[in-house]
Amino acid sequence: MRYAAIALLAALSLAPMASWAQSDVEVSIPSGDAVLAGTLTLPQSPARAAVVLIQGAGPHGRNQIISGTPMFKELADGLAEQGIASLRIDNAGVGASTGPRVQLFKQREPHILAAFDALAQRNDLQNVPLGLIGHSEGALVASSIWADRKDAVAFMVLLGAPGRQGRAVWVEQQSNPARFPDHSPEDHQRLRAAFDAIAEASIAADRAAVAAGVDRLFDLARATPEEIAENKADFVDRMASPEMQVWLSHDPAPVFGQITDPTLLVWGDADSLTSPLQNLPVYLAKKNPAAEMTFIVLPHEDHFFLRGEGLAPGQHRAGAMSLSPAIVKTVSDWISVQTAD
Repeated sequence: MRYAAIALLAALSLAPMASWAQSDVEVSIPSGDAVLAGTLTLPQSPARAAVVLIQGAGPHGRNQIISGTPMFKELADGLAEQGIASLRIDNAGVGASTGPRVQLFKQREPHILAAFDALAQRNDLQNVPLGLIGHSEGALVASSIWADRKDAVAFMVLLGAPGRQGRAVWVEQQSNPARFPDHSPEDHQRLRAAFDAIAEASIAADRAAVAAGVDRLFDLARATPEEIAENKADFVDRMASPEMQVWLSHDPAPVFGQITDPTLLVWGDADSLTSPLQNLPVYLAKKNPAAEMTFIVLPHEDHFFLRGEGLAPGQHRAGAMSLSPAIVKTVSDWISVQTAD
């Protein structure tokens, strides 16, 4: 196993650990014009591995709260029970982190690099294999971080990872027939074409074409005048933004194809956002032959690996969800195997 040994790129400030009995340590990490606040969760005994948790899209705090559930806190606590330390941070401009909020997912990369370097600097984690766990869009960030720190990263875990170009993923998500139950199959085809036209206009940075495409979409979706008045302007603004232009045009396959370290990829079979049926084949086709890769599809799990009592997979009710024990066990068991002496 290759352990992490890297040269630090900036001065970092982390609170020292008092003892192995301490489970949470507040951290402060300078990164460019931001200071990133986060939590380092440590196991009760010396860590067998340590990871940086990387959230999906959106202005998430360190806990990536989904439907009222702190997904990343529950993941961190579960990993700690299995001897795995983890660091999670508030995105810049969110929570206790300072600096401007990032608009493009690529802008998050220097912040995650700073967090990874901070983890490697800790005296209590020397000679401990370091890894990355990225969820959804965070999987794209993790792959890019690997390219910058390939001599330091020992392993990666990618959860609900999009494998295709952002345009294909977004169009599939938005045109899902389940979102338009009162429309015919022919209508669904027209809706899909409308979403694709909006994505094409967004990539081309053509705001007028985006607006025209949104008008066409709302007409096909039979939106009411009230719905149009409430939603159109924000939808056009978002689709015409640099954030969506970068996301829709990004293809993760070239970077992923370079990865040679052990990598675990996990999807839920009820994932409607990055369906394994659509994304797993891409990763299988693009994987580096030199890499040790494990691909798993967990039954009865959604994109966020959250469960609610009495709720079907993918159904969410705020305040009623909890992280699936299956994802914690899958990830921790795999890391334990990869980092065994």
